[in-house]
Amino acid sequence: MAKTGFAELIDFNPIRATDVQLPAGGTFVIAHSLAESQKAVTAATNYNNRVVECRLAAVVLGIKLGMKPQEAISKVKTLSDVEGLCLSFASNHGSSDPVLAVKEYLKEDPYTAEEIEKITGENLASVLGNSPSSLDVLKAAKHFKLHQRAAHVYSEAKRVYAFKDTVSSNFSEEDKLKKLGDLMNDSHYSCSVLYECSCPELEELVKICRGNGALGARLTGAGWGGCAVALVKENIVPQFILNLKESFYQSRIDRGIINNNDLGLYVFASKPSSGAAIFKF
Repeated sequence: MAKTGFAELIDFNPIRATDVQLPAGGTFVIAHSLAESQKAVTAATNYNNRVVECRLAAVVLGIKLGMKPQEAISKVKTLSDVEGLCLSFASNHGSSDPVLAVKEYLKEDPYTAEEIEKITGENLASVLGNSPSSLDVLKAAKHFKLHQRAAHVYSEAKRVYAFKDTVSSNFSEEDKLKKLGDLMNDSHYSCSVLYECSCPELEELVKICRGNGALGARLTGAGWGGCAVALVKENIVPQFILNLKESFYQSRIDRGIINNNDLGLYVFASKPSSGAAIFKF
């Protein structure tokens, strides 16, 4: 589906794809943090923990917004399942932001298991269907940050459409790039502070990217390691990559973490391009 110069907006309900033409003059630089997340090892405290927190946030929101507890437990699996209820609440209060319902009905302090069970009327293992991965999370978790996780999910979805609206606007190409960079910075803040899926290496790398001229930078992928992506003006890309080498990678090269000759595998510029194709002659 990929096309040169376009990002792809993918909606899942119903499934559909929309081409989003990116403004001229900008390039994405991909930079590896050199931190690797062993997701199978840390699943109960990291990745799967967030899945459970989002599920519980959705169930609690459903109940607070009028669903019967059993109905919410049986029907609500993700935050998208109660987004309509959140939007209705927001609309009744003069807003279009589902986070308004999160602020109203989910406290910022972490929830204990007992507090959530009081709302749902069932023990958490039952609410989560007694799935093995969920049970592992419940054994490891001391509390659940429902407000923060829901606020991240809804605000991140809103930023996706703000990105599309920005590139479709009448702003100058330069202003579009700046606004897209701001959205990327906001996204990283949300990933780091609300969803808590960053790591020290990613924080260092994102800060260095911004300090060396990136219009915006954020972690990408599932988090807890892996890559950052930075939006950079085309005319500074070579110097930008050189600065990343000096400020981030050189100390890792000196320590033998990576080889200098392999640096191009860890940091490089990438513009949206067409994907693999089959040519018939």
